[in-house]
Amino acid sequence: MIRTFLLLAFTLYYHFSLLAQVISISNARALPSGTVVTVRGIVTNGPELGRIRYLQDGTAGIAAYPGNGSQPGFESTVTIGDSIEVTGPTTVFQGLLEITPILSYSVLSSGNVVPAPHVISLLDLNDDLEGQLVQLNCVTFANAGGNFNNSGTYILSDPDGNSAEVYLRSDHPLLGNYIPAVPVQLTAIVSSFFGVQLLPRFESDFLEAPCFYFLQSPTESELQTDGFKVEWSTNMPAGATIRYGTTPNPATEIFLPGTANGFSYTFSGLQPGTIYWVQVEATHNDEKIYSAITPFATRSLSTGQIKVYFNHPIDESAAGGLIPDGQSAAAAVNETIARINSAQQTIDVAMYNNSRVDLTDALKAAHNRGVRVRYVAAQETENYALQPTTPFPVVYGNTYALMHNKFLVIDADLTAHAWVMGGSMNWTNTNIENDYNNTLFIQDQSLARTYEIEFEEMWGSETAQPNPANQRFGPDKKNNTPHRFIIGGIPVESWFSPSDQVTARITEAIETADEEAVFALLTFTKDEQADALLERFEDDVSVRGLIENTGDVGSEFNYLAGQGISVQRHVFPGSMHHKYCIVDANTTSQPILVTGSHNWTFAAETENDENTLIIHDADITTLFQAEFEQRWLENITSVTTLADPLFELYPNPASTTIHLKNSEQGSVRIVDILGRVQYETAIDGSGFIQIPIQQLPAGIYFALFQTDHGFARLPFQKI
Repeated sequence: MIRTFLLLAFTLYYHFSLLAQVISISNARALPSGTVVTVRGIVTNGPELGRIRYLQDGTAGIAAYPGNGSQPGFESTVTIGDSIEVTGPTTVFQGLLEITPILSYSVLSSGNVVPAPHVISLLDLNDDLEGQLVQLNCVTFANAGGNFNNSGTYILSDPDGNSAEVYLRSDHPLLGNYIPAVPVQLTAIVSSFFGVQLLPRFESDFLEAPCFYFLQSPTESELQTDGFKVEWSTNMPAGATIRYGTTPNPATEIFLPGTANGFSYTFSGLQPGTIYWVQVEATHNDEKIYSAITPFATRSLSTGQIKVYFNHPIDESAAGGLIPDGQSAAAAVNETIARINSAQQTIDVAMYNNSRVDLTDALKAAHNRGVRVRYVAAQETENYALQPTTPFPVVYGNTYALMHNKFLVIDADLTAHAWVMGGSMNWTNTNIENDYNNTLFIQDQSLARTYEIEFEEMWGSETAQPNPANQRFGPDKKNNTPHRFIIGGIPVESWFSPSDQVTARITEAIETADEEAVFALLTFTKDEQADALLERFEDDVSVRGLIENTGDVGSEFNYLAGQGISVQRHVFPGSMHHKYCIVDANTTSQPILVTGSHNWTFAAETENDENTLIIHDADITTLFQAEFEQRWLENITSVTTLADPLFELYPNPASTTIHLKNSEQGSVRIVDILGRVQYETAIDGSGFIQIPIQQLPAGIYFALFQTDHGFARLPFQKI
């Protein structure tokens, strides 16, 4: 009996000793949610934020919330400046990592100095800072001059137009106070609640101060294989120190003598095909401000070859003697497999959906010969070719919206073998064989390493295995990649959504049009691009466009057509799945091509994972113009829209069978709202046919009729 009692006592002692083992807050944050942790830190808020308390040690910050099952008295005992020890499980609540319930706590000391806030810019604001005090200089409230009358969010911005949310809870002591009418220095706790928020505590968190800021953030130019030029400016004369390195924590410092409003520094002696992170510290009257830590890439020693593939023929008469590397589905697929087969070390794939066994088999073969293969797919779509399992790991991502990328990165660390595949084409039979798409293959190490950074942000690690704790998709992602390159002598820009304000980048390209702008899009619902096209049209620039989904909510089709712009609904069989825009091809102006996975929509801008390339090259732009001219010619001359009375569909809605009346010979396809073919059959024009639909999930579908005389589309609902 005594032995049993001692054993039980030892077990309980060992258990609670483990619970009480203090670890750093950063280590606690890295453990899986639900892990019981014990941490110590200085409390940075009191009851002004309610029952919750935030605490920091030297490594990170975390929230502690006295929910059900907590030791009593926490919120009435613990206040700002207390050094406390807290034990409890970590829990993610609406995006916020917190310790709850609080199994035990103790106040070790009181009246301590609160940790100094991290001085950051709005571009640096992200959930890595969750739970910590930060300081933002020179920020302005959108409704400055009013009062904090209601609980909820208030928007502030910096001189560069970056914005963030400030949140005030009900009963916050700042409610009723005056909203600063001038720029302020804001101190606040970073929180996450359906996104990053700033939590000020009291009136002294808003300090009026002379506004010292960057007029121009550091930007690169004059890219060379061994360096580049960085330029920036401030609104007041300042001294400067520049930091750089090959990691996102640059440590090498260069002090620049003197003071000035504008500075530049030319790096030399750097490595080719390498990404360097740069930060500028500017000082005016002992006040320091810091630029965002920004990655720039040196030019690589790769060949810079850019191979252009379309899965349907172009109008070669409009190509000026140029010929794409391929203009068929087979050519695009064969090149993709050839690139996979050429991989020596690594393959990274980010592909929205995949039903192509041949492409997946090539990846499996690469894995089997020792190539590291990593794959990111969309969570909410079919990936038949990845089922039931693959020998390489696959991450299914983006619970917010769509992981809509279509890119491939090969051998990023091998100068002569580094390739990036981009464009609009998914790895599905319909998208490759029937729809209209483009695919680019680019041999450049700098671009490959850039795409690898984007891939690893979704993958969550730099290793062969993913790390779910670090994975970022959609609005959680950061603007953390280089954007400008010289590839084979051609200026190229790379942008990722939703972190890089891609809509603005596309709009800027449109605004350069001097003679012509044409576009081919699956869907178009963004006002910014529509207004830019209209503005150029009103300045006598020729504007034409093809849009597939003209009935989407918010479609710009009717708006553009109503202004007299020559925009056509794409009615030729096969979906116009491109997402490209061509500016000033075959002109004396500067030609630009925009292409990638990014549809011109709100979701692509704010939620989806997308990639976009902007290429400044006459030959490539001409090839895409020739592709557009062929699609335009087919759409307005080879096809007319048939009168719907020639075809009838009933009942609608339907549950098991639809009846089709037809008086033309040809074919009919049943497709879903994403254009995926669900059923296809010939029609002989003799009268009625029946099509079974009981196998289809409930939703909206289209019956697409094609005859020698044209094309018609009838919608119906499966219930």
